[in-house]
Amino acid sequence: MGARLALALAIAASITAQESLQLKDGRFVVDKRIEAHPAGAVIHYDNGDVIVPRDAILACTAFDVDAKEAAYPPEDQAKIEQGLVPFEGRWMKPERRDAILQERRETRQARIEEAKKHRFWRNHYDLETKNFHFEYTIDPEVMQRYADMLEVYYKTFTKEWGIKKPRGFDRLKVCFYHDEDYFHQVGGAPKGVIGYFKFVQPIELNFFYERLDEALTQDVLFHEANHFLTYLIDPEFFYPIWVNESLAEYYGASEWDEDKQEMIIGGLQEGRLAVLQDAIRRDELQDLEELMRLPQGQFNATHYAWGWSFVHFLMSDKKSEKAFKKFFLALARDSKIDRVQHFSRIKTVEPDVAIDVFKRIMKVDDLAALQAGWHTYVRGMRAASADGYRKAGDMALARGLPLKAQRYYRTALEMGDTNCMTHFGYGRALYQKSKHAEAAEEFEKAIAIDPLQGRFWMYLADAKNHQHTAQPEVDRLRRLALEIDPDDYSLMLRLIAGGKEEVK
Repeated sequence: MGARLALALAIAASITAQESLQLKDGRFVVDKRIEAHPAGAVIHYDNGDVIVPRDAILACTAFDVDAKEAAYPPEDQAKIEQGLVPFEGRWMKPERRDAILQERRETRQARIEEAKKHRFWRNHYDLETKNFHFEYTIDPEVMQRYADMLEVYYKTFTKEWGIKKPRGFDRLKVCFYHDEDYFHQVGGAPKGVIGYFKFVQPIELNFFYERLDEALTQDVLFHEANHFLTYLIDPEFFYPIWVNESLAEYYGASEWDEDKQEMIIGGLQEGRLAVLQDAIRRDELQDLEELMRLPQGQFNATHYAWGWSFVHFLMSDKKSEKAFKKFFLALARDSKIDRVQHFSRIKTVEPDVAIDVFKRIMKVDDLAALQAGWHTYVRGMRAASADGYRKAGDMALARGLPLKAQRYYRTALEMGDTNCMTHFGYGRALYQKSKHAEAAEEFEKAIAIDPLQGRFWMYLADAKNHQHTAQPEVDRLRRLALEIDPDDYSLMLRLIAGGKEEVK
């Protein structure tokens, strides 16, 4: 396969002055000058040379990636003799390929102009669906995917829990920002907050899009949207922090089936699992009653993990699942339960009351016995992988805990993780603690594994900027980032802004 495509791409190169390269993950680099390199291939971009590792390359016009294959199938020879060239898995006339490339250039330029127009919040896009009104600065195609996801989530959850939208309730406003910095700048969220539901009027959801970790974007989306969906049970009731966040984490761990357009609920969340198993090794087991009595300001990232596992434990059994749902709904709906004022017209329940209701509905006489079963359940979960520790690092970093994130990333690397995103995350964690030289080293390691991720180069530019690297070199790296990844919306906006807003 490699030799066949190499031959075909070589023919394409003879027709155009530029070379072509295909990565094993399906990405293409076309319309660039490419040469063989001892390590693989070197791509000559306008803003610098980039070396792509040989083991990442499927085929290239500049050299035969798999020189051992010398025989070329007759069907390919026949196509070549007809003057056809391969392009992204298809054979076509050179004129057709060139027209496609030109159309993409024009489309890209149009997208840049569109990005310039909509990068400021005052010029945001708008999209209305059945239950939501979206205001956003991300790519419209990306927004449509998440809009579809939220509509399915709304239908799935309200049906399962028997929830109806209160009378007179309009579409919920959802604000979606193109990156984390803009989310904090415009949305007003403090560092460590990666999404939030504003439950006082006018209510709204706020998120940002993380292009290099869409799993995190989806996790936050499902988590925060759960707060909105449970808000519909009674808009004037505020759930205790432990049950509110723990249920949101349970649904935040849901997977999305793109083909079937449906949620897969109840999965294991690798990142939370890594946090729990790290705590178990340190003999730092969570006391259940303590978890239930925690005030809002003390509920931290570790508590999120324990809370997720407790709800997962209860929802794993049909009997306890039914009782837990009854308990959750009763807190807001049962008129016999004593409630106290939280603020304004919104009420809540005191920990003593919530615990008593929980024990009564769950038919639990002793929390200690339930706690023992929960801890046994957690110990029986499969061992967290290196990827799980990377995800734990991602979550700690997103929650504003860079020191803890560094420990998780180091653990992942010590376990043999070779994912470029682990080095990338570790670099970000170091960067946030002003360890710019060490951060630059990690970004360079990420680049060595996958040099065709523009974001890595942008972060490297920011780290070097703090090391007093000459400004022309910093600017070159930033331009190279966008040249490598010209369709990365956030990089596009960074360059439009003149590279002044550093990523964190």
